[in-house]
Amino acid sequence: MVPISDRSAPRTLAGTILRRILEGLLTAWSAASLTFFALRIGVGDPVDSLLSQGLATPEQAQALRHNLGFDLPLLQQYLRYLLQLLRGDLGTSLYTARPVGTVIAEQFSSTIQLALGAFVFAILLALLLGILSAWREDTRSGWFASTIAGLATALPVAFTGVIAILALSFVIPLLPSGELTGWLQRNFLPVLVLGFASAGGIARVVQAGLRETIDTPYVMAARARGIGEIRLLLIHALQPALPPVVSMSALQAAFLLTGTVVTETVFARPGLGRLLVSSILQGDYPVAQGIVVLAAILYTSTGLIADLVSLALDPRMRRVI
Repeated sequence: MVPISDRSAPRTLAGTILRRILEGLLTAWSAASLTFFALRIGVGDPVDSLLSQGLATPEQAQALRHNLGFDLPLLQQYLRYLLQLLRGDLGTSLYTARPVGTVIAEQFSSTIQLALGAFVFAILLALLLGILSAWREDTRSGWFASTIAGLATALPVAFTGVIAILALSFVIPLLPSGELTGWLQRNFLPVLVLGFASAGGIARVVQAGLRETIDTPYVMAARARGIGEIRLLLIHALQPALPPVVSMSALQAAFLLTGTVVTETVFARPGLGRLLVSSILQGDYPVAQGIVVLAAILYTSTGLIADLVSLALDPRMRRVI
C-alpha cells in the first residue's frame, strides 16, 4: 500500500464542485437531447396516437400540433425545447393537459420512498456481505456471503421480483390478515428486491477494499498490539476502504431510478418508473422528457455528494482545505 505522504494530492473542494456542476449541465443536456430525438424518431408524431384512439378530432389534432410546435422543422422544435428547459418549463402533458412538473411531483414521493428504502437496505446488506466475505474469507460464512453478493450482482430485478412474489404466495396462508399481505407486496417486497439488486456491486467494492487493507503493515501492527477484532475491523481496516465504497454507493443510488421502472411494473406500484413507461408507450413526449431530465439531475447530485464525502473521509484532506 502506498504511504499517504507519497500519494498524489486529492482534488480541492472548489475544483470538485465546479467539475461536478459542469458535468451535471453536460449530462442534463445530453439526456434531454437524446430523449428528444429518440422519441421523435422512434415513436413518431404523438398527435397521431391521439387521433387513432379517438381522443381528438382532426381539427383539434391540427390545432394541438400547431400549439406545441410539432408542425415546425425538427431543429426548430429542438431549439424551442431547449429554451423552455432554460426557463424551467417542462411543458404540458399531451393526455392530461396538465403541467409536466405537477404530473411528476405527484409520482415522485412514491418513487423516492421506494428508492430511499432500497438504498438503506442495500448499504446495510452490502456492508454485511462485504465484511463477511473479506474478514471471514476462509470460513463457510465468508463463502456464503460472497456467493450471495455474486447473485445480487448477476440476477436481474425482474427475476428476483417474480421470485419474491412467488415466495410471498406461500407465506400468505400463514399471515393473520389480508392488510398485512397487501402492505408487504406494495412496500416491503419492492424495497427488498430493489435493494438486493443494488447491494451486490457495493458488497464487491467493500470486499476488495478490505482485502487490500487487511494485509497492510499498520493493520498487522494493530493486531499484534492486541487490539480487539471489532475495533480493528471498523477503525483500522474498514475506514481506509470507505472512499471507493462511497463512490460506488452514489453510482448505485443514481441508477435506482432505473431499477424502479422494473420494480414498480412488477409490483404494480405507482411511481415515476411506471409513469415513464406509460408516457413512452403513449407518446407523451413532455412527460418522458421531464422524467429523463430529472434523472440526469439526480445522477449528478449524487455524484457531487459522493465526491464531497470521499474528500471528507480522505486523511489528506486537511492538507488541501
